[in-house]
Amino acid sequence: MEEQPQTKQKRVVKIGPDRVTITEEQVVIEAKREMPDWTVREFKPAPIYFEDRKYCLVEKHKAQSPFAFRYVLLPWPEDHAESAKNFFTYDAEAVAERDAGRRSELRDEAVRVLLLPLYPVLGLLWAGTQQRLVRFGFVPRVITCVSLFTVFGVAVAEAAFTAIVLNASGNSGTLMVGGFFRAISDHPCFHIGPLSVSIGLVDICLLASCVPDAAIRFTHFMKEDQWTGGFLEWLVPRRWHKQ
Repeated sequence: MEEQPQTKQKRVVKIGPDRVTITEEQVVIEAKREMPDWTVREFKPAPIYFEDRKYCLVEKHKAQSPFAFRYVLLPWPEDHAESAKNFFTYDAEAVAERDAGRRSELRDEAVRVLLLPLYPVLGLLWAGTQQRLVRFGFVPRVITCVSLFTVFGVAVAEAAFTAIVLNASGNSGTLMVGGFFRAISDHPCFHIGPLSVSIGLVDICLLASCVPDAAIRFTHFMKEDQWTGGFLEWLVPRRWHKQ
């Protein structure tokens, strides 16, 4: 009577959300999310360490739901001396780090979506804050440039409405001072609790700040390839800025 071949030993384990099938011949990882740095390479592959054994990645492709990618690892050949300088370790800690990175990416993308409607004014923020927006996909020099057009547009609008308000004052015989906000308001002041603020004064301050800001920031922008700066940031000496 012929002996039946023994069934190859196979283990299936869960590592985080991943499913790992382990045999003597190979390790198959069905990953919930992509391991972004893992690539199949014929020349100088990067070793992958799993359960104290050294493996080589030979396959990487899309997996069936609920998994995203399927990786096939083979034991590292004994005669394979050349390898990449870097290496990877696959374990619960590596999976947790991968998933945490993905969650961080999703949070950053959500913040980016929320900030997109404010794109024309993001460049009004000072340089340090603009640099912090890089993680959300905003380029400081680009948003600074956009903000220059925004400030210039506000200055032009304020100047135009100031002329309209002064012309209306002449026709009505009642002196009115202001620009855009004064033109659309029925009252000369707005109130913040007990404090009364002249709308005309707000318009004047806005016009008086936008005109020099647009001119000076544009000059810096054209002279320096990497210069970025927010609204009225030029008033503060650079040596006082936090590095």
